[in-house]
Amino acid sequence: MIGEILTGLNILEKLGKFWNWIRGQKQAAPAESVATRFIRLFASHDVHRNQIPRFFGHGLLPKDVQDDASLFAKLDEAMLDAARMRFAVRREWLDGAETQVYPRHDLYKHPEKVAGFLESLKANNPDGDLDGVLLAPEEGEGEALLILQEKIGAVGDKPIYRYHLCNNWLFEYWKSRAYLAAFVAIAWKSKVHVRGVFMPRNELDRMATGDDLLIPRDEGVWAFGGKKWYPEDMALKPDVFLRGIDPERNNFGMAAGLELWLHLAQEGYMDTGLGMYDGAVVRRLFEQELAKCSGTQGNS
Repeated sequence: MIGEILTGLNILEKLGKFWNWIRGQKQAAPAESVATRFIRLFASHDVHRNQIPRFFGHGLLPKDVQDDASLFAKLDEAMLDAARMRFAVRREWLDGAETQVYPRHDLYKHPEKVAGFLESLKANNPDGDLDGVLLAPEEGEGEALLILQEKIGAVGDKPIYRYHLCNNWLFEYWKSRAYLAAFVAIAWKSKVHVRGVFMPRNELDRMATGDDLLIPRDEGVWAFGGKKWYPEDMALKPDVFLRGIDPERNNFGMAAGLELWLHLAQEGYMDTGLGMYDGAVVRRLFEQELAKCSGTQGNS
C-alpha cells in the first residue's frame, strides 16, 4: 500500500514538472530571425531601419527593409559578413547561434601589444576618429571595462560608431591596475584619448560579458552617465594609481603595484606623451610613494 502511494506521488511530481516545462515553453520569447537581428544591430547603432540602404548600401533598397520577410529574402553571406565587419560584432551572434555580441580583447599583461592593436584599428579606418572610455566600478571592486569607439560614418549630421571591448581588468587588483594604467598611457601617447566614468558594478559586469548591444546613441561612449574621472592620472599621480587598490597583507598590494608601475615605466609603457608632465619627476613621485609603502611594510 505504501509503495503504491509513493508511486502515485512520484507520477504526480513528474506530471507537475512536465506541465511546468510546457508552460515555460509557451512563455519563452520566440527566437529572433537573422533579419530581425540585422535590423536590431543597425538600430542599436542609431541607424533607423529606413536609413539602412543609404548608410549600408550593398544593393538594399528602401522596399527591402520595410518588413523582416522582405529583408530576409535579400540577405546573403556577403551582406551578413559586411554588417558584422561594419559594426565589429561576432557573426555567431548575428546568426542567432550565440549570445555574445562583441569580441573581447584581453590585453592584460601585454602592454607590448597595445600600440599595435590601436594602430591596426586606425589603419583599417584611416578617416575615423578613435577614442575611448574607461568604465570603472563606483564601488571600487569589480571588473573595469575599456571601450574604444571609432567613427565609421554618419547619417545626416548624426555620427555612427562601432565599439571594441577591452576586458579582464580587475580594478582593485594591483597587477591589473598597473597594466591598465599602462594601456591608458599608451593610448594617450598614440593620440587615442581615453576618458573615465564610474558606474555601478552590476551594470558594468553585464556589459563586460559582451552579451549586450551597446546603445549610447549620438554621443557615443560619452553618453554613459556617472561620475567622470581622468584615467591617465593612474600613469601620472601615485594617489590616483593607488586609489581603491586592495592593500592586502602588510600593504603588499600597494607596494607590489608601485613596483610594477616603476618596472613598466622603465620599459617605456607609462609615457602618456603629455608634454606638461616631466617623466623623471613623475617617476620620482612613484619611487617616493613606494618608499613610504615599504616603510609601512617594515613596521607592520
